[in-house]
Amino acid sequence: MDPARLLLGGGLLLGALALSGLIFRWLHISAIPAFILLGLALHPLLAESAIVDVFADLGVVLLLFFVGLEFSLGALLAGRRRLLGHGLRDLGVCYPVGFAAGLLLGWGPLGAALLGGAFYVSSSAIIARGLIELRRTANPEAEAALGILVFEDLAVALLLALLSGVVFAGGDLLGGLAGAGRAAAFFGVALVVAVAGRPILDRLLGTEDDDLFLLAVAAALLLLAWVAVVSGLSEAIGAFLAGTLLAETRHKPRIEALFAPLQGLFAALFFLSFGLSIDVREFAGVWLPALALALLGVATKLGAGWWIGRADGLSRRAAFALGVTLIPRGEFSIVLAGVAAAAGFQQARPLIALLVLLLALAGTAATRHAPALAGRLFRRGADLPGERARGA
Repeated sequence: MDPARLLLGGGLLLGALALSGLIFRWLHISAIPAFILLGLALHPLLAESAIVDVFADLGVVLLLFFVGLEFSLGALLAGRRRLLGHGLRDLGVCYPVGFAAGLLLGWGPLGAALLGGAFYVSSSAIIARGLIELRRTANPEAEAALGILVFEDLAVALLLALLSGVVFAGGDLLGGLAGAGRAAAFFGVALVVAVAGRPILDRLLGTEDDDLFLLAVAAALLLLAWVAVVSGLSEAIGAFLAGTLLAETRHKPRIEALFAPLQGLFAALFFLSFGLSIDVREFAGVWLPALALALLGVATKLGAGWWIGRADGLSRRAAFALGVTLIPRGEFSIVLAGVAAAAGFQQARPLIALLVLLLALAGTAATRHAPALAGRLFRRGADLPGERARGA
């Protein structure tokens, strides 16, 4: 490609991303749907461009690396009982609905398992940013929401590892079982290294030079993603586990500080590339099931949030706010859509894209107006700041 055209195209594309994100922020909506919509709009122009594949690969690797970096095995183990209780309630309410929908669509057990995961998992990227922007991180429901997100991401990472092992084995039953075994072994080895190999990782990354430190971390990230791919898994799993490994080192704050400027850029490129992979004409055949799933997605998260919140001692308003907070779907749903498409489920990309768009828009809008909605629903027993009373 001509360098002048490449520079012009790249500049215009990044400018369009910034402008679309600014418009959505001005409307008080998460920028993530804006990036997907921009990709859909540019699909006729860029769908065949090789740069789209580069954006997709780099975007998913870096985005899932940041998701994995948010994990702390020590914190998970310290609060495991409460986290497990919250997570299992959420999983038990939401996942079976998505799985049943996949069976009703005729996708079979494998497709239903993938759709169940995409339907179940909330978006850490949208929710965490929303809580920060709305200054609700100190609200009583925020702690429960973040714990649920941790459980969901870990559960879906395990699901993705196992199912991608089956999918990339080519549909052969024995090969699929072997692929699932490799996935489980890969995940288990990475977690053992995260716990037992922390002193070694600390020493390997002990340089004071920021440039060399960035190169070392980036090399570890890309190499682990490569190992995942050659093992018959998704590069997303390798990136997620790279983040999990490095989150256990004393260098985690430094990694977050140095890589933070890249997070927003590559998240935008990830969601843009997903939109670019879809022809909007494909929505014609999936809009009805996508709308039904979106309505069910709202209902199940509200139900799960209410159950978890009340069991955790939150007031009615806070329990309702918890359910509203969990509505948006995003990054892991999109990764699962890609695996489902690779498995031959042609409706997966447009169906899950429309589901993510609907729930990201509905979730961010509902989260912003959650206090007013809760006030109308629960007029008596107004909650005090930080109150966790059961009887409100």
